[in-house]
Amino acid sequence: MKIRQFPLSLALAGLATLATAQAELRPLQKLMQARAGWMKAMSQNLASKNLAEVTKDAEELSKQAAKVADGVEGERKVFNQKVSDLAKAVGEAAAGGDEVVIKARLGELKATCADCHAKFRDK
Repeated sequence: MKIRQFPLSLALAGLATLATAQAELRPLQKLMQARAGWMKAMSQNLASKNLAEVTKDAEELSKQAAKVADGVEGERKVFNQKVSDLAKAVGEAAAGGDEVVIKARLGELKATCADCHAKFRDK
């Protein structure tokens, strides 16, 4: 009897894994993946001195974070607004060609992301 249950259990586990792997990402995960993409792109474009792309990505991040901030309350609102403000500052610095300010604001932006993740995600 137990020998027959093993293949059935294995098949069910496989189906459960397949279903989980194909599950769609939650909206918050999609937002965070987009943010991670913009952050990576800004760092790469800064390294290659493509400041026009840094400006574009920073503006998109700022708009997205501001929109999220409008729909949440409390500390989540504060963190999202700070991300929006810092991203806007990165975009303005990139538009002005000030790489020193870009690097400083990107550092602050990364620290804000880490603080938010420590507060909400990592617990």
